[in-house]
Amino acid sequence: MEENFNPVAQTRANYYTPGSPVQFVCVELLKGDVSGEHAVCLTFKNISRVTLTALEIHFKCKGVDGVILCEDKFEYRDLQVKPGELFGQDDAVFITAKAITSVDVSLCNVYNGKRVVHLDGIKRVRLPAPRRLAPELQKTLEARMNRTGLKYQPQVFENGWYCACGAFHPTEEDTVYCSECGCDRILLQNALNTLLQPAAPADEMEMPLSAPAAPAASAAVEEPTRIVGVAPTAPTAPVEEPTRVMGAAAYQPKAAPVQPISEPTRVLDAAARAPISGAAAADEGTRVMPAAAHRPAPAPVRQPAPVEDDDEEYEDSRDSVAEALIRWVPPITAILCAAIALCGFVYYQFVL
Repeated sequence: MEENFNPVAQTRANYYTPGSPVQFVCVELLKGDVSGEHAVCLTFKNISRVTLTALEIHFKCKGVDGVILCEDKFEYRDLQVKPGELFGQDDAVFITAKAITSVDVSLCNVYNGKRVVHLDGIKRVRLPAPRRLAPELQKTLEARMNRTGLKYQPQVFENGWYCACGAFHPTEEDTVYCSECGCDRILLQNALNTLLQPAAPADEMEMPLSAPAAPAASAAVEEPTRIVGVAPTAPTAPVEEPTRVMGAAAYQPKAAPVQPISEPTRVLDAAARAPISGAAAADEGTRVMPAAAHRPAPAPVRQPAPVEDDDEEYEDSRDSVAEALIRWVPPITAILCAAIALCGFVYYQFVL
């Protein structure tokens, strides 16, 4: 009598066999809708690069109290399993009316035509349990990857990697695509990292835009400090600095407020046209004596200020000559060069 078996429970394998071309994927428990018996089906995957033709395994089925209900070998024959394909999920290896709590599977021999790989002596390696994602993160990840069943956090180990669907892919499989859900490992990990990364606050994101304004403000404060600080360094800076840098036009506003200097300058021009008196001739070093001759005081006071003013006039005359040279020498030089070039052009065109 034929009977339909419906799935009752499914558990993924928590260990694998290193170097094996076949991976034990999961065990599924089915129950008959008429007899109520339990059937055990095992699922395997070809992780090699060749087509597999047969597989021999050894399994143990245990009951509720840990008693072994069945221990036997099972053979999958006449297979044509290509790389990456699953097989064995339609074959029941054991049927019993008792409840089954655990199944232990060991790989024995794998066949590729006449070639056989013996796996009896290889020790199995237990896998770490996959980490479950939060329900909100799971929904967001499934929407981002356009997949369902992404319940676990993808993890990469030395011997393989876990997909978000819970499937383990050993290093022997050498793939970045999950054969069960179709996810790309790199894209999956990047999507999860993006979701786990906390969003930057709005004020922190605006900091780089307003940060450059601080150096500009400090520069505006420091610039007048450097310019004004030049004057106190030397006593003659108020007189010499405008003469060398700004020219005669900038010098007048600073020299005008000094009355003792401007007054002897006008008297000195008048003294150059009139003969010097005997008292003034006796003291030729003091050029402000003609202005003092109009005063009733017989003894003139020697002042060094007119000497500085005379130096300023001399510097002003030199500045005017320098300004004239700076203004006219470049255009005259350009005209002479153009004339020389034109003469050379005419000479080579019409003479030679």
